[in-house]
Amino acid sequence: MHIGRHIRARRRALNLTQEELARELSVSPQNISAIETEHSVPSLELLVGLHRVLGVSTDYLLTGRDPAPVDISGAVRSQPNLSPAAKRSIILIINELSNRSADS
Repeated sequence: MHIGRHIRARRRALNLTQEELARELSVSPQNISAIETEHSVPSLELLVGLHRVLGVSTDYLLTGRDPAPVDISGAVRSQPNLSPAAKRSIILIINELSNRSADS
């Protein structure tokens, strides 16, 4: 993983210095430098702070990619209060609407 590279790229895109980012996160600039040069890995707590301050998902910080969109069919299937027949009907409607949208 190249967490440090992703953090540095986003920080630079926002025109933040290491000192400014460190101040917002209540850590030292040396801590930010060590993370960006991949001599250190951020704690989970710091990772959450970085995602908030930098305005990106933790997925982006970890992988460099934005998260995949939510699978609507999977979300429907996971609803415990819907019957299997209702789930099938909703998924069919979603698929039909997606197909119409693709044809436009």
